[in-house]
Amino acid sequence: MNRYFFMEQDNTLMDVIGLRDFDIYGSRHIFTWEDAEKMNDITPLYLDEAKGECAPDFIKSPVYMVSEMAKKVIDMYEDDLIFKKIVLIHKEESKQLVYFHLLLKEIEAVDKDTEYYPNGMEKRLILNREKIGEHRAFLPADSRVKLPVVSLEVVESLLRRHVMGVTFKEIEVK
Repeated sequence: MNRYFFMEQDNTLMDVIGLRDFDIYGSRHIFTWEDAEKMNDITPLYLDEAKGECAPDFIKSPVYMVSEMAKKVIDMYEDDLIFKKIVLIHKEESKQLVYFHLLLKEIEAVDKDTEYYPNGMEKRLILNREKIGEHRAFLPADSRVKLPVVSLEVVESLLRRHVMGVTFKEIEVK
């Protein structure tokens, strides 16, 4: 029986790096696997010199970014993922951090028993095991919550490697 979790950036992590032109806790644009051809293979972004030094393994904004370690783990469990390199440049300290833009496939995964608020937001999200199939990392196409979903195997593997700055919230599966 597979278990699945939303992967989120830990907003309680102290002294976190910041981008010069973007708020890593702010709004985000979600690119998916289908957008890969329109994107650069490498994108440079600049770190804000006034921000912290702690580099989380998952950054959710302005796009989903994972560290090299997290990329390797997720890539082990999900076939055909596409990653685009993002180089975070700290000009003042002449250093670079390498991240990867996580481009997940969107799949219809929400079960018919999901409960909704009147505004259409999920009150109690339930994933459908049949619809998920063998996927271990994906975005739910039919949910208003647009966070990466990863399987228990991915979570355990990341935790064994002492992932930092990432939280996991379990999702009910039928």
